[in-house]
Amino acid sequence: MPAISLSNLVFCYAKGDFVLSCPSLDFPHGELRLIMGANGSGKTTLSKLMCGILKPLQGDVRIFGKPSSALSLGQIGSDVGYLFQNPARQLFAGTVWREMVFVDELLGRDLEASAQRAQDLLERFGLGALKERSIYNLSGGEKQRLALCTLLMGGAQFLILDEPTVGLDRQNREILYTIIDDLLEEGRGLAVITHEKELISRYSNARKIKVERGQVLV
Repeated sequence: MPAISLSNLVFCYAKGDFVLSCPSLDFPHGELRLIMGANGSGKTTLSKLMCGILKPLQGDVRIFGKPSSALSLGQIGSDVGYLFQNPARQLFAGTVWREMVFVDELLGRDLEASAQRAQDLLERFGLGALKERSIYNLSGGEKQRLALCTLLMGGAQFLILDEPTVGLDRQNREILYTIIDDLLEEGRGLAVITHEKELISRYSNARKIKVERGQVLV
């Protein structure tokens, strides 16, 4: 069973004449897919359909075998994590540590287990020394890694990364590539929207999905 499955998909916005169509597309566990295409071709629209932010006009989106139409965004988010091109858009809790544990505290989960998981993730992503730092004082690369940490805290087994190399210097791009390699090694699936030739070259064996003028080509 694929992590995400799309079939006979049609989507259009309420305003405008843009239409996206996708006959059939699967995203398996433990593999990387690169989503490529010109600006305005529909790449981000496709990715938001994949994680339930948008709902199709026709067709079917299944998340780990379940129709996305029957799932809330919270339920989808526990399986599929979406990293925005600007990760600051999904950070809000004040400090690095609060960002990590806020949801578990809100839901009344085991706080000791939550704190240990948060600490382990921060150490793994090179953020262990920044627990008390304001999210507004993080670099772009640090914000991106923190956003990824929060997605993993939520339990996501499949990650969608929207242009993740934009604005990163070489050091932070290399850190990102290591993280992608590690996540794949763990068996998580990833879909990466990218124009970046370096990333495409590095993952030249990954299957490439092209989107042209709203048509998903596989």
